[in-house]
Amino acid sequence: MTLDKNTIVTPVAHKTKDELRPFGRVVSYAEAVPFGEQLNMVLRDGMHKPLPYYDDELAIVD
Repeated sequence: MTLDKNTIVTPVAHKTKDELRPFGRVVSYAEAVPFGEQLNMVLRDGMHKPLPYYDDELAIVD
């Protein structure tokens, strides 16, 4: 299952408790090779290229 496009998300895991949670938006999808799993391509604020994330690595921002 993938998240809907334009869903605002943030990574679940953090390196430290005081670290700010970067926000991003799901802009497209990709397939993980060789497993064929669907990834969410997330464009984070201030970045020019989306990064791939699995569903369980992201939390939806309300």
